[in-house]
Amino acid sequence: MADTRFFPLAAAQLNLQRLLLIRLIVYVCQLSALAFAWFLDYSLEYTPIISVMGFILVINAWVFFRLLHQSMVSDQEFLLHLLFDVLSLSVLLYFGGGASNPFVSFFLVPITISAAILPWTYTWAVAGISLACYTFLLFFYRPLSILMPEDMNMSSMGGLPNLHIIGMWCNFIVSAVLITYFVVKMAAEIRSQDIKLNDYREDNMRNEQILAVATQAAGTAHELGTPLNTMTILVREMADDYQENPALAKDIATLEMQLASCKASLQEMVKRADLRNAGMARQSAIPAFIEQILEQWSLLRPEVRLNQKFIAANESPQIHVDSTLQQAIVNILNNAADASPEGTDLAVDWNTENWTLTIRDYGKGVDEEMMAYLGSEIVSNKEKGMGVGMILSQASIERMGGEVSISSHPEQGTLTQIRLPVLNASAQTSKQAEE
Repeated sequence: MADTRFFPLAAAQLNLQRLLLIRLIVYVCQLSALAFAWFLDYSLEYTPIISVMGFILVINAWVFFRLLHQSMVSDQEFLLHLLFDVLSLSVLLYFGGGASNPFVSFFLVPITISAAILPWTYTWAVAGISLACYTFLLFFYRPLSILMPEDMNMSSMGGLPNLHIIGMWCNFIVSAVLITYFVVKMAAEIRSQDIKLNDYREDNMRNEQILAVATQAAGTAHELGTPLNTMTILVREMADDYQENPALAKDIATLEMQLASCKASLQEMVKRADLRNAGMARQSAIPAFIEQILEQWSLLRPEVRLNQKFIAANESPQIHVDSTLQQAIVNILNNAADASPEGTDLAVDWNTENWTLTIRDYGKGVDEEMMAYLGSEIVSNKEKGMGVGMILSQASIERMGGEVSISSHPEQGTLTQIRLPVLNASAQTSKQAEE
C-alpha cells in the first residue's frame, strides 16, 4: 500500500502549474481540431464533445484558482487529477473515432507524469487504467470515416481492428511498461540522492557546530586550570580552619571532591585532544563498561538516585568503547538527572547484534517541536543550558556506529534509547590474536 505523504509546498505549486499548462496546451489542440472538423463540415457529435470540453475547462479554472492559495497537495489528490485526464480523454476519443484518433497517444503523458512524481503503485494504477481505456476504445467508439477509410476498416479482419490500430495498441503497451518501470526507477534514484545530499549537508552543519564547540572548549580548558587550582587551595585551607564544625566540614569535603572531579575532567579533555590518542578504542564487557560510567557519574551527581537494571540473562558480549562514548553517556545521564533529580531509571539489554542502553527520567518531557532538533542543532529546554551536550553526545555515539532515539514516555518524562553494535565472535578472536 502506498504511503500517504505530501509534496513540499514549492514542489506542489510547480507540479500543479505544469499539469495545468499541459492541460491547456492539449485543450487548445483539441479545440483547434474540433474547429477544423466544424470548418470542413465533418459529421461529429458536437454536443457531447463540447459538453465534455466545457467540464474540462471548469476543472482547469478550479486548478488555476487553487494555485492562488498555498495549500498542500497529497499523492492521492494528484493521482485523481491524472485519472481525470485519462477518463476525460477517453470520453473525447469515444466520440472522435476511438483508437484510430491521433490523440490516443496522449495516454502516455499522464503515465510519464505519474512515474516522475508519484509512488510506483500509483503509477502502475495510472498505466493500467490507461491501457484499459485504450483497449476499450479499440472496440467501442463512434467511428469517423475520415480516420478510417475503407481499406483500413474492421471488415478485413472479421470485425477486429485493423493491423495498424493493433500495432499502435501494442506500441502503447510497450511504451507504457518501459516508462512506468524505468522512469519510476530513475525518479526514485533522484529522490534518494536528494535525501542523501540533504543528510550530508545537515551532517556538515552539525560537524561545523561541533568543531566550533571543540575549539572553544580547548581554550576554556586552558583558562580554567588557574582558577581551579586557586579554589582547591582555598578549600583545603577552609577544611583545616573548620575541622571542629562537622556539618561545614562535610560540605567542604564535598566541594573539594567536586573540584577534584573538575580538574580530572579537564586533564582528561586535554588527553583526548592529543592526536596520538584520537580514535583509539578498546574492548570491554558491557557490565564492566556500565560500571565504569556509573562510578564516574556518581562522583558528579551523588544526590541523584539511579535505578539500574540489566535485562539480558545471557553472557555479555564484547563491545568497542572509548572515552568519547563514555562521556556521551554521562552527558545523557546528566540531562536525565537535571530533568528528574528525584530519580532516574537505567536499563541495559543486549543480543548477538546490538546492545541497548535505555534512560528514563520523570521530568516534564520534551515538546515535539524541540524533539525534532535534538541532536542536530544546538537547542536546550533548560533555563541555564547551553544546548551542546546532546549534539556532542549523538555525534560521538554515531561515530561508534550507534544511534540515539528520544521520545516522550507514555506516562511521564523522557525516554532516551542508545543502540550500539556488539563485536561478533570473529572480531573478538581477531582482536585477541593481535594483542
